[in-house]
Amino acid sequence: LGLAAYNILREIAVDSSVLRAVYVLGKAATLNADVGDVMISSVVHDEHSRTTYWLDNAFGVEDIEPDLRFGTGLDNQRAVTVKSTFLQNRAYLDFYYREAFTVVEMEAGPYCNALYEIADADRHPVGEAVNFSKLPIDFGIIHYASDTPYTQARTLGARGLSYYGMDSSYASSLAILRRVLRLEGALS
Repeated sequence: LGLAAYNILREIAVDSSVLRAVYVLGKAATLNADVGDVMISSVVHDEHSRTTYWLDNAFGVEDIEPDLRFGTGLDNQRAVTVKSTFLQNRAYLDFYYREAFTVVEMEAGPYCNALYEIADADRHPVGEAVNFSKLPIDFGIIHYASDTPYTQARTLGARGLSYYGMDSSYASSLAILRRVLRLEGALS
C-alpha cells in the first residue's frame, strides 16, 4: 500500500506548479484510542526510509468535531508507517508505544517521501529528520481508527460496518472537502 501511495503522488506531482494541496485520509490501528476515533498526527516516522517527518498538519480536531457523532478526535498524535501488518507483534508495538507513537498505518510515510521529493526530484530522504512546517503547499493527514491491536476482535469488521464505523471516515471526509473548498475560494 505504501509503495502505491508513493507512486501515485509522484505521478500527480509531475507538474508540481499546479499542485496546491495534498490531503491523506486513511485507516490505521491505534494504540491509545478506540475503534472509530479520529487521529491527527503531527509526526510521521516511515520505516521504509527510516525518516521522521515533523508536520504542521492542515487539520485539527476542530475540523472534524462538528460532524463526529460517536468517535473522539485526537490531535498531536505520532504515526509510524510500517512495512507490513504481518510483522506486528506485541514487542514490536510496545517499542513504538514507549516512543510515544500511537498510530500504526501503511501510507503516510510514502506520501511524505513523495512530497519531500517534489522540492528536490533527485533526492530521496533516508534516515533523516524532516521539518514540514513550511511547505509550499497545504498538507494534512487524518486517520480513523479501524482496529486496536492490543485487544481481540476490536476492529471495524468485527463490529459490523454500521454508522458507528462510518462516522469517523464521514467526518474526516467532510473536513477535507471543506478545506478544499476554502482553498479554492468557494467557501469562506
